[in-house]
Amino acid sequence: MGRSCNLLFALAVFILLHDHTSLASVANISTDEAALLALKSHISSGPNNILARNWSSSGLVCSWIGITCSSRHHRVTALNISSMQLHGTIPPHLGNLSFLTSIDISNNTFYGELPEELAHLQRLKLIDITSNNFTGAIPSFLRLLPNLRFLNLSTNQFSGEIPSFLSNLTKLQVLRIQGNFFQGEIPRELGDLRYMVFLDLQFNQLNGFIPPSIFNIRTMQKIGLTGNKLTGKLPTTICDNLPNLEGLYLSKNYIGGAIPPNLGKCRKLQILSLSINEFIGAVPRELANLTALTRLYLGFLHLEGEIPAELGNLKKLQALKLSNNEFTGSVPANIFNMSALQTLQLSQNKLSGTLPSDLGRGIPNIEEFVCGSNNLSGFISASISNSSRLRGLNLADNSFTGPIPESLGNLEYLERLNFEENNFFGDSALSFLTSLTKCRKLRFLRFADNPLDGVFPSSVGHFSNSLQSFVGQDCQLKGVIPKEIGNLTGVTKMSLSNNELTGHIPNTIQGMLNLQELYLQNNKLEGTIPDVICNLKNLGALYLSGNEFSGSVPPCLGKVTSLRYLYLAYNRLNSSLPENLGALHDLIKFDISSNLLSGKIPVEIGNIKAVTLIDLSKNNFSGKIPSTLGRLDNVIKLSLAHNRLDGPIPESFGKMLALNFLDLCYNNLNGEIPKSLEALVYLRYLNVSFNKLSGEIPTGGPFANATYQSFLSNDALCGDSKFHVSPCIIKSHKRKKPIFVLYVLLGVGMLFPALALSCVFLRLRNPKKNAAQADVSLVKRHERISYYELEQATEGFNASNLLGNGSFSTVYKGILKDGNLFAAKKSDQSHHQLLQP
Repeated sequence: MGRSCNLLFALAVFILLHDHTSLASVANISTDEAALLALKSHISSGPNNILARNWSSSGLVCSWIGITCSSRHHRVTALNISSMQLHGTIPPHLGNLSFLTSIDISNNTFYGELPEELAHLQRLKLIDITSNNFTGAIPSFLRLLPNLRFLNLSTNQFSGEIPSFLSNLTKLQVLRIQGNFFQGEIPRELGDLRYMVFLDLQFNQLNGFIPPSIFNIRTMQKIGLTGNKLTGKLPTTICDNLPNLEGLYLSKNYIGGAIPPNLGKCRKLQILSLSINEFIGAVPRELANLTALTRLYLGFLHLEGEIPAELGNLKKLQALKLSNNEFTGSVPANIFNMSALQTLQLSQNKLSGTLPSDLGRGIPNIEEFVCGSNNLSGFISASISNSSRLRGLNLADNSFTGPIPESLGNLEYLERLNFEENNFFGDSALSFLTSLTKCRKLRFLRFADNPLDGVFPSSVGHFSNSLQSFVGQDCQLKGVIPKEIGNLTGVTKMSLSNNELTGHIPNTIQGMLNLQELYLQNNKLEGTIPDVICNLKNLGALYLSGNEFSGSVPPCLGKVTSLRYLYLAYNRLNSSLPENLGALHDLIKFDISSNLLSGKIPVEIGNIKAVTLIDLSKNNFSGKIPSTLGRLDNVIKLSLAHNRLDGPIPESFGKMLALNFLDLCYNNLNGEIPKSLEALVYLRYLNVSFNKLSGEIPTGGPFANATYQSFLSNDALCGDSKFHVSPCIIKSHKRKKPIFVLYVLLGVGMLFPALALSCVFLRLRNPKKNAAQADVSLVKRHERISYYELEQATEGFNASNLLGNGSFSTVYKGILKDGNLFAAKKSDQSHHQLLQP
């Protein structure tokens, strides 16, 4: 009986305890629910309203999207709401999720700072807030999370210095803070994180040396420091304590010195990226020991010498980038036998020699081969088509010769082909172009600057719509532009300039609806510029200069508002300039010089507010220069030379403050040079020669450095002797003018009594003639006369008005505007100067 009572008592206690535990669990999960609902209230719903529809108190918390609960405690252990396009802040309530071990809110647009209450989450092992808009310094509460193993703060707007207290996170394995605004030096204390596997500090603004302690963490697998301002040299013993290193990313810094041969000891290294630094010297042959290496990036450095042939032993190498160095010698032949190689970049060096005669057979997996801008020569073998996966081939700016292999047309994946600036030649039919039409994925084709000397084939119309850029200038192309060119509906850039093309621009060109740039300058094209060009609504650059086009400038060009560059110079266009070109508000450069255009310059040209260059020179434009041109405050070069323009130089030209070049020579301009031009502080070239300008040449601003050549053959100009013009009597010698006027007035005063006595004597002698001579009267009273009036009245002290000469003066007669006659005595200034103390 007593035993039965004991059993019942024990059962009752178990039931009570079980009920108590259940009640406690309900209360705790309610705490978690309240914390998550607080987070929800701080979030603006994403476009799919995921949390708004799913996080509801009517459902179980552990079934909410992004929530994981433990089976033992029924508490929230993981929060993952990444990539939900959520926007908002993190509330302090999140610190109540006391069982949380993982929080991932990456790839959203959360902002603000992380709350300090997250320090309560002592079980946290993972924090991932990548790709948000968090700001401020790295939160100090992180030092209080002893179990943290994974910390990713990348791609936010954190700033300040990297705190040394991160070394307190002794269990940390991954630290990723790339893509922020951190400054200062890398703390040497990070070297104390003995379990670190991945250190990613890329794309910040860190400076100083790399702490050597970083290279002593034996567990380290990846070190990412790319895109900072780090300096110094790499330790000569860099790989002595990095037996597990798989990736070393140091590109885009200022690290210098030699590349340590010791790197050859990092036998597990798969990626070595040192590009865009200040490394010097040769490539260490010890790098050939890195048999696991798949990517070697050594571009944009100062490396020299020959490319080590030993690199050809890296059988797993997929990418070898050595561009933009100073390598010399030939390319090691065994590099072209690296069967795993996918990318080979050798451009911008000083390499010489030839490429293998069986090029392509040993690198069947190559996808990109770039060797432009070297001194390579020889033929390109047809065997290159064995590299059947080739997507990009760049042979430009070398000395290759021979025919262009037609086998290139077999490269079905080819997207980019560039062999410009070589000595390739082709047959008269340019068959290589026809073969390339089979490359249906080809997007960029450049074959310019080769002596191809063939007829531009109509087969170009068979290229696929994938083709975007077709560049073939300076190739001695002959024949006409085929009408099939209109089939190239995907082309955005077409350059056939500096060839020998004849005939007309075909009307079918209007089919090139995506065309943005058309370069046909310096050919022998003729006829009129077809109006159908105006149907190319995306056209931004039209270069037709140096041909034999005649007729009018198509007025409809004013409707192609996408135009930025319009060059029609050196043709035989003979119309007036259409007014509606003023509607091209975004036009940057406009050159229609050396044609036969006539009429007035439209005032509407002043509406092209973005323009930096206008050249209307060497035409037959007449009339006045529109003052509206003064609105062009972005124009840098303006040339109206060699026309028939008349009238004054507009005062408004002084408002073109960006002007650097102004040429108005060989016109019929008159009037004075506006003093407003003195405000053109950037003006370096000025030419107003061979006009009919008058008055004083300004001396301020750009005129201070001008020479006489800017003002030739303007006989009425005056000013400083350095301009080879006469001195301006009106405005020069300002300190001597009062003395001169005083001498004149004294002369008049002395002459007046003598003339009066003579007049009385003549009246008494011949009284009958006095009435007839009444129209020639003398000044009856003393009055103040300005120097300007004296000069006008004596016709500039003309010799025809000379009355007599004295030892120190000359006397002129003059007639004032009111008809009064007077005599002026002009003192000899040179003698006056001699008398000065």
